[in-house]
Amino acid sequence: MQIIFWISAMSKHYRIVFETYELSEKKEIPLSSSIIKCGSVDRPIDIFSVGLSHKEQIELIQTSQDLLIQEQFQLEPVDDYCPNCPSSNLVKYGKRRSQYHDVFTDHTVTIGRKRCMKCNYEPACAIKNVIGKTASGDLLRLQSELGAEHTYRESEKIFSWFSRLKRRINNHDRIKKTVEQVGAQIEELNKIETMVASTKPAKELVISVDGGHINTNEKGKRTFEAMTAVIYRPESLVSHGNETRNMLLSKHCSASSLSDSQQQMKSSTIIAALKQGLSPQTSITALCDGADNCWQIADSLGPLSASMTRVLDWFHVSMKLHNISLPEKLKTKLIRVKWHLWRGNVDNALIRISELIEACPSAYKIRLKKLESYLKNNSDKIVNYRDRQKKNLVFTSNLAESTVESLINRRCKGQQHMRWSREGLNPVLQLRATISSNDWDQTWKGPVAILEKILML
Repeated sequence: MQIIFWISAMSKHYRIVFETYELSEKKEIPLSSSIIKCGSVDRPIDIFSVGLSHKEQIELIQTSQDLLIQEQFQLEPVDDYCPNCPSSNLVKYGKRRSQYHDVFTDHTVTIGRKRCMKCNYEPACAIKNVIGKTASGDLLRLQSELGAEHTYRESEKIFSWFSRLKRRINNHDRIKKTVEQVGAQIEELNKIETMVASTKPAKELVISVDGGHINTNEKGKRTFEAMTAVIYRPESLVSHGNETRNMLLSKHCSASSLSDSQQQMKSSTIIAALKQGLSPQTSITALCDGADNCWQIADSLGPLSASMTRVLDWFHVSMKLHNISLPEKLKTKLIRVKWHLWRGNVDNALIRISELIEACPSAYKIRLKKLESYLKNNSDKIVNYRDRQKKNLVFTSNLAESTVESLINRRCKGQQHMRWSREGLNPVLQLRATISSNDWDQTWKGPVAILEKILML
């Protein structure tokens, strides 16, 4: 395709031309030429008169793609003989029209049919049979990304805005199906993955594990818990300009909503850690909120590493303290509890809590007793947070990011009426975890390519 400008005595004009040609001994032999668009070149008078409008851009893509795709499918196949009758060549036998859908446009492609006149064998001539699917890989990727980030109906609207019309290929049911299929393929790849991207072994890794409760559509139940984890190297955590919140330059995530005794979650977490450089010489710092299922997931990396330091996430500790309301005269004692915990003095903190339980009215005792039990159960994971902060060592997950917020809440809890099943949510989580990891741009073709091969069977 080329753009040609020419100037007359009165005005300047342009035309956009689609040409095909053959290269023979470095010479161009013209085959065909079509004018896609032409018009006058005028000086812009406002923001609406610069270049081509949105509608004109879509029309340009439509026409260009129509011509290019048709040229591609007019090429004769390499094998032009019958596999059943080797001595018999295939002969032309009419044409077939097929639908093909790209990111912004839909196309009807005419493909020539061929047949063996001896055994009536016909090679595939429909687009779905030739390439496995009627949608482009880029469209499948965008459907996956939008469907993982937004509700399926919101994704349908976004596609309509950019394409300037409603397209059946982008209705919410198709987007839902794409997300489920691609997410399922990611899940299968995680099960059988033996080749992990070549990564320099990490001296240290940090893993943060957390869970989030999702409203369920299962009868007799209100919610179920989905688990998430993020693994990164400490040196990947850097300050973001003048903002107090830091950012991660490199990370890998895992997630699961299945009720399978954490098997999928553990295996996908191990794969994520290996991609970050986990080796027998790696020291791991594990940050969890104190729940047993979180520690179990983090502990799955223990046998593959040199050592593991378990740290009760300070963010969750401080939030539990913050959520306890006490009479004004007792608040100072609660501050002393936090003071001791910040310095890793769990025994002194427990003494202060016992004193508070004795001194406060009965209405406040329940939360204090729960806090006491929480600290006792995780006493061996309470460290000197103040010392770790001075040494620039990680002690809280909010320095990385809230994995529950990024992987679960934004997509699954944005609207209170949303209800999920474990099996229905899991492909979405697999897709969101992969997109949130740093190698999505390099790996997205794998699940899509496998999906196309499956559809061709």
